[in-house]
Amino acid sequence: MLKFYSVLGAIFSATMCFAQLVSFTQDGRYTLSSEGASYFANLSLDCTTKPAPHYYYNVLRQPGDTKTPTDIWPAFYGCYDWHSAVHNHWALIKLLKTFPDIQEAAAIRAKLEESFSQENIQQEVRYFENNREQFVFEFPYGQGWLLKVADELARWNDVDAARWLQNLGPLHRLCAAVAQVVWKDVKEVKLSGSHDATSLNLSFAIDYARTFGDEDLLKVTLKASKRYFGKMTAAPLRREPFDYDFMSASLLVTDLMRKVYTQEEYLKWVKGFAPGLFNAESAIKDLHIKRSEKHDGYESHWDGYHLNRIWCLNGMLKSLPQDYLNPATKEVWVKSMNDMWDYAQESIGKGNYDIDHWLSSFSVFALIGYE
Repeated sequence: MLKFYSVLGAIFSATMCFAQLVSFTQDGRYTLSSEGASYFANLSLDCTTKPAPHYYYNVLRQPGDTKTPTDIWPAFYGCYDWHSAVHNHWALIKLLKTFPDIQEAAAIRAKLEESFSQENIQQEVRYFENNREQFVFEFPYGQGWLLKVADELARWNDVDAARWLQNLGPLHRLCAAVAQVVWKDVKEVKLSGSHDATSLNLSFAIDYARTFGDEDLLKVTLKASKRYFGKMTAAPLRREPFDYDFMSASLLVTDLMRKVYTQEEYLKWVKGFAPGLFNAESAIKDLHIKRSEKHDGYESHWDGYHLNRIWCLNGMLKSLPQDYLNPATKEVWVKSMNDMWDYAQESIGKGNYDIDHWLSSFSVFALIGYE
């Protein structure tokens, strides 16, 4: 199976041009086409079935303790690291939900059936339980994505999805419990566009809490979001990305707070947090592209950064009143988002696993993942 998807992915990479990946919304923004759905499905299928190379951050406790990623994390062993495996599973779920007749539908279902078996999830939970110090394993980033996987499954009217969600239950409830404890106690955080991004976990935890009716978690996360970011102003958009951030530290917060406030409260807050976004001339500077000639190694993080900015801006557009942006400013947003997409896609699907193991799922989220 692994060899098949590697070959198929290479064929797609060689033949798919940027224009075929997308179609257009009424206002000119890119959205994912059915051809694009197949393209990214193949990339995610390839990496979720590939146990190596792998960033192996398990503690070897005694001589001879040489368990492989598939032994330790039988559900999320692929995609180079645990968190990338999790968000590529999210991408497969989202693609199948959105494009149920996709050519890869049977292969996606087979992969999800394998990953979300009761036995595999029980082993994933045992890893946490047998490594008590690892309750913060992949927190906040990877655990946040796991909550998003559960949220996506729960909002899918599908017989298989209901079974997968039931099997996933012990793991997603564990991650929800960790989030509730941490965000209740932590008093302050910093802006971050990397794996320690508070805002991403809070955003996904709020979605999860509302979907599952977890009022305790919702209360804690809403309160924490206001405590951390409610009084923050003048986001440093023009200084981003910080170092090799792969997400926008500032726009992640705008995406979070639209889920925290009422629309009226949000408009007041966001005009103080990111005022430059609401003027055409300043928005051009705020939404600049961080360019690199290489698109590889750590510099590929900037491709993820641009895709993350697209999903955050798409989320903002969903939450702002219709026609809230004047036409000139809206044109800047749309052009910037499409330009960022085109730039990021220069690196994806070219056979570089350092890039493909995570940027395919970021591409899917950028265009159809925002809620």
